[in-house]
Amino acid sequence: MSWVKKGPVLAVLGALALLALFIIFFFDPILKRALIAGGEAAAGAKVEIGSVRSRWFKGTLEIDRVAVADREQPMKNLVELSRMAFNLDISAALRGKGVVREAALEGLRAGTDRKTSGALRAVPPSALSAAVMKQIAPAKSAAIEVKSNAVGEVDSAKLQGLKKLDEAKAKLKDIEERWKGKADEAKAIEKEAKEIADEFKSIGGGDILKKAQAAGKAQQRLKALIARVDAQKTQAQKDIAEAQALMKEADELRKKDLNGLLAAAGLPTLDSQDLARRLLGAQTAARLNTALKWMKYAREKAAAKKAATPPAPARRAGIDIEFPREHSYPQFLLENAKIAGSLDAAGGTLALSGLLNGVTSNPKLYGKPATLTLGGKTAAGQSVSLNARLDQQKDPVGVTLDFGGEGFSLAGAALGDGEVGGQVTQGRAKARGTIASSGDEWKGEILVEAYGVSIDPKAGLTGEAASLVAGALKSLTGFKMKIGISGKEDDLKLSFSSDIGEAVASAMKKAVSGKLEAQKNILEGKLAGIYGNKFKDAQSSTDGLNVKLLGPLDAQKGALNKQLQDALGKALGGQRLDKLFKR
Repeated sequence: MSWVKKGPVLAVLGALALLALFIIFFFDPILKRALIAGGEAAAGAKVEIGSVRSRWFKGTLEIDRVAVADREQPMKNLVELSRMAFNLDISAALRGKGVVREAALEGLRAGTDRKTSGALRAVPPSALSAAVMKQIAPAKSAAIEVKSNAVGEVDSAKLQGLKKLDEAKAKLKDIEERWKGKADEAKAIEKEAKEIADEFKSIGGGDILKKAQAAGKAQQRLKALIARVDAQKTQAQKDIAEAQALMKEADELRKKDLNGLLAAAGLPTLDSQDLARRLLGAQTAARLNTALKWMKYAREKAAAKKAATPPAPARRAGIDIEFPREHSYPQFLLENAKIAGSLDAAGGTLALSGLLNGVTSNPKLYGKPATLTLGGKTAAGQSVSLNARLDQQKDPVGVTLDFGGEGFSLAGAALGDGEVGGQVTQGRAKARGTIASSGDEWKGEILVEAYGVSIDPKAGLTGEAASLVAGALKSLTGFKMKIGISGKEDDLKLSFSSDIGEAVASAMKKAVSGKLEAQKNILEGKLAGIYGNKFKDAQSSTDGLNVKLLGPLDAQKGALNKQLQDALGKALGGQRLDKLFKR
């Protein structure tokens, strides 16, 4: 073997040894730092990882103790996992591709408390989070006791219903002014219709073909005029609907002004839905906020990746292209990945299993939506199911989440605040819902039901109200809650309702109804004086839009339709063209 030169062989072995030492001592720490940096850039908050262990020859990667902070609530985590493990396709890895076939997620938890702040920088709440907190999270607690002579002067500038009413009246004026400018269009249509009628009358003789040709031309011109009237009607209906929506909103705010004035005066509103928000709003808002943020994050990242797809290369310009041939993979692909995990919940740990498909660096090449199915069930009756879909091929990108669960323990859950609330000592819950987002448009519905509930009241009230509220909370054995989601992110509409507030409201009304009613009547009188006939006048003007706008348009369209039918009939001495000629 004298022909083998030892120098080059030793050099290669030395290089391999150095590479092995680098992998053993440096690769995992470098990967850990890269994962933390990438995670923090995505989440906008601290990401903490306990350890990263890679085993190249086995094709595995394990990540322990992961915590991703919530950038808008830095003392809480968006998500926390005790362990993540990935099984890589070694053959794909040798070709420079990252293809994951199996994944494990253990100790999954959401919304957990942190010991230290997870803030990287001051970040104002997103429009999405602000809408959730404003419409579902409880407002500052109003006093429970009724104060003597608490009602003072009412500042009309602070009445939200009055502001919305002014906005509605301005919109009405704007609509009426715009439609005054459309009078020329109506006159032009009327003039052309008369010209068509005059031209048709001038056709004489018994030439049936000539009359038929004239009738055809008249028909097309009249249909074009009818289309112009229909376009006007569509715009009018849109304007009327907008004005009616503003009036409806003004009416709702007018009703809420009374509750706002009661709260400002330090008086209880005793509104059952306000009390429901006070008892359940904080927990509900936090969980809904987390779900919507993750969905928005997935949608925006997929949309950004789609927008960043490089255009077709110019002729004779070189570029690397991932060809969609058989058995060709994108640079990264998580396909048919079996998910095994566990969910930490009150009362125990729930084993989860599922399948994750289509998470890829090149959605266009992959050509299919990313999907996740996850579920599990215990012998004790706890169950959970989740189906998520990310349509990366659609424009705009859409994300859908269907979920359900039953049997989760409520023991230890807190309700309400220091004045009205308590702690759940036992009980279970079930929930189901659908949330979907396409672009920045949201819609969804969530239903929650608690059963077998026992509550230890902690009401910081005095007098008769304390015992009545405590009794009402103790008597509860269950409650239901419903959340509705609709609209765009910059104008998100959330509805929240629950029957839990009614029991507490009824008890409180018994304690304070007499004293409260007198002051409530004073406020109602003051509100009536400020609003006067403004609301009635604006509503009358809105209702009158139908007559002002649609009346003339309907009349004009009716006249054009009659003219069209008359022209067809007279053209052949009373015979209809559609009966004379077969198509």
